[in-house]
Amino acid sequence: MKISRSLVPVASILTALCCGPVAQAAAAPPAGLTAYVHQAMALWKVPGLAVGVVHDGKVIVARGYGVRELGKRGRVDADTLFTIGSNTKAFTAAALGLLVAQGKLRWDDRITKYVPEFRLHSAYVTQETTLRDLLSHRTGYCDPSSMWYMADDTTKNIIERLRYQKPRYGFRAHFCYNNTMYLVAAQVIPRLAGTSWGRYVTEHLLMPLQMARTVTSDAALKSASDVAAPHGEVDGKVRVIRRYWTHNMNVFAPVGAINSSVADLNHWLLMLLAAGRYDGRAIVPAAVLRAMETPQEPIQRDTDVGQLLRALTPKGRFFSYGLGFILQEYDGHKLIWHAGNIDGMSAALALLPAEHVGVVVLSNMNDNWAPEGVMFYVLQSYLGIAHEDVSRRMYVLTQKERMNARAEARKLAATHAPGAKPPLPLAAYVGTYSNRFYGTARVSESGGQLVLEMGDPMFTGDLQAWHDETFRVRWRYRFYGKAYVTFAVDAYGKPSGLRFAQMRNHYGRVVRSGGEAR
Repeated sequence: MKISRSLVPVASILTALCCGPVAQAAAAPPAGLTAYVHQAMALWKVPGLAVGVVHDGKVIVARGYGVRELGKRGRVDADTLFTIGSNTKAFTAAALGLLVAQGKLRWDDRITKYVPEFRLHSAYVTQETTLRDLLSHRTGYCDPSSMWYMADDTTKNIIERLRYQKPRYGFRAHFCYNNTMYLVAAQVIPRLAGTSWGRYVTEHLLMPLQMARTVTSDAALKSASDVAAPHGEVDGKVRVIRRYWTHNMNVFAPVGAINSSVADLNHWLLMLLAAGRYDGRAIVPAAVLRAMETPQEPIQRDTDVGQLLRALTPKGRFFSYGLGFILQEYDGHKLIWHAGNIDGMSAALALLPAEHVGVVVLSNMNDNWAPEGVMFYVLQSYLGIAHEDVSRRMYVLTQKERMNARAEARKLAATHAPGAKPPLPLAAYVGTYSNRFYGTARVSESGGQLVLEMGDPMFTGDLQAWHDETFRVRWRYRFYGKAYVTFAVDAYGKPSGLRFAQMRNHYGRVVRSGGEAR
């Protein structure tokens, strides 16, 4: 009762927020936009970026800047495909909403009705969790990032492993972003519609919206042209990195794997701003969009998302999550938006419903805030308020965070014992280490050194003795940098497990019947 009562005033206030006259003429792009884009790109070392803006039912901006791939001549344009990351979540919520509109599903249906294999640590939460709970990040379970990010697993196994995670908060008592819950929610689509998530989204959303270039699968992306390459800093230099399209990302496609262009996403924005209609057709019922754009769970200040939202908009008074969207007050106006990030790609998409303004910004650089900077520049232009350089503000904050991370890395590096050698013969460490929740780690010996392999082949690293039973991991895929693992030794002096420094995941040595470890 406490949660539902607390949502009423927030929803009412956000719905009632009104706006002053729109300062920006509908026919012209925001003044100074190109200069600001170049400034933000230079600050964040972004190779390529694309911007889409719609206003009053018209496309105002659809253009690209920079290059698709460093070292090559291909320029970014309005049709260049970028991974949109967690902006995919709104498509998944809308697809589920279509089933709600058809009477096949209700937002408040218990998820076990459709996904009976779903289990959480708490039997009560398992039984009571609804589709709405999953889509609004209010189950009390937080995103187990290393559990899925470092894995290469099936949907079935990932969902099965969720039962071993312990909650951080009470059920429906606190917001905590969780990608895996969207994965669970998406399983409803094939079970009710008889087709895959990707096909359903394509047939019921992308095709009616004439988003012909937008793709939902690895195979479709590989055959597409005009595709931006992901970039990131490796050894202090911006380089092309691998695309996060492993088998694992195909599994997590409903969570964050749509690849699209600003030209296509402008159609999505126009539909969202027109109560679900596009080109004279009803694509998504208005009632579905109202549900998606209604606050479901407050985003508290003590969460990572809450802290970032307050850094982006320090004067913001209300922050909440709907179904696939972040909802907040921005200078007296209702703002609906979301960010999207995955290796080498960052994106941002926003709506000012009362002002009939939508903006999307896509980029091919890892962990950068240029998209949000450009997004807020456009929003400020249409609201007629003073421009605040959000890109630079987030850059300063990020630099402080990176300095702290480097300082912590130096502390760990300083623990190195010169000439350190493994306390035990290398063969003693060789074997399989497993955790019911986090998965499996394998240690082997090759060329006189230990090699650590996680589920995803890209997480293969060489172990260097650091001190005592601690080893430094040099990931062979240099973009992932370094890590530290410590082996636990049992009373018999044999390795019984390993854990990563500064991470919660601990892996126990797998023992066969008869006591032989492997």
